[in-house]
Amino acid sequence: GEATLSTAGQDFPQFLGPNRDGILKGVTLDADWSAQPPKELWRREIGAGWSGFSVSRGRALTQEQRGKKELISCYDLATGEPLWVHENETRFEESMGGDGPRANPTIDGERVYALGGTGILDCLDFQSGELIWTRHVLEEHGAENLMYGKASSPLIVGELVVVTGGKSPGPTVLAYHREKGELVWSAGDDSASYASPVLASLAGQEQIVCVNHNTVTGHESTTGKIQWTWKWPAKMPKSALAQPAGLDRILVSASYGMGTALLEISREGEDFTVEKVWKNREMKTKFSNVCIAGGYAYGLDEGRLACVELATGKRQWRGKNYGYGQNILVGDHLLVQSERGYVALVEADPHSFKEVGRQNALLHKTWNTPALAGDYLLLRNDREAVCFKLKIK
Repeated sequence: GEATLSTAGQDFPQFLGPNRDGILKGVTLDADWSAQPPKELWRREIGAGWSGFSVSRGRALTQEQRGKKELISCYDLATGEPLWVHENETRFEESMGGDGPRANPTIDGERVYALGGTGILDCLDFQSGELIWTRHVLEEHGAENLMYGKASSPLIVGELVVVTGGKSPGPTVLAYHREKGELVWSAGDDSASYASPVLASLAGQEQIVCVNHNTVTGHESTTGKIQWTWKWPAKMPKSALAQPAGLDRILVSASYGMGTALLEISREGEDFTVEKVWKNREMKTKFSNVCIAGGYAYGLDEGRLACVELATGKRQWRGKNYGYGQNILVGDHLLVQSERGYVALVEADPHSFKEVGRQNALLHKTWNTPALAGDYLLLRNDREAVCFKLKIK
């Protein structure tokens, strides 16, 4: 049962989708869920962990914990049948945050890159799941793991695969050769956070932007050189990533009283400067991310869906409480994965909060990010996974 061709060119190959920003362009959902409700295709038991699915060419990949083994697993998108699994003898455990891996695999052509909860970075063959190379990111640098485990998903930049490190004294960001697996560069001495690195074009240069424990940094992508640093000290660790927010601007957000800030990067000659456009506490995203559309940012503010105007930082509205869930933007609608397990469909309308649909999906605490590939919606938590077919206009 191969998945239908509706997924062709509509892969969800990494954390938060094709552009790592939680936004799916060129897809319009039929928002009338009462007339055309999501259709459940399959449901299956799954191992522990807070990883989401990454999807390519009819295959859905995730990371999960089964006993003493941490797995990178591949399922058939249309049927949920297991296709292959790669096992590592390791287990991340933490009573409050839960056990198992946290990151999403990154699919890049015929290669899969995955970072486990204890810091094992594997490169696998997409078709067979066979191991091509492996690195112990923390062990190699004598770095201590973060309290809630490694949660950042690998970023592919040119010939490199970029991941984050452990606690201070660093390195904070590391780049490995994506074919051979050797370390090409490492940078920074701040403790890493739970955020994933992103790629952004800022002040005329492609940069890797990383939200760290006490700083936000911009790195020249081929050498890792730190171009600019914005001091943003945290009492508690950050997890939401930086989001490109228009010309030379990025939006960062965190919880534990931190809030949101819009940063602007400029350059004179070789010197980069970073300036705060605004900073407030109108959006505190915990471990979800904001979606940016039409000059507005949408996200879960301590569990309540909220909308903030990018130019000013002014909050437009604060809607229902979905708990510490996740959200992605599909066309002009937000798909909100609630912490309690159901999924809500909400209009991305800066003027008012409108929930237009709701679907029961999972029964227990769900912190995992959803994935939408074509018309296949994949959801999971630390116990089960489910796939729905949505009506696309």
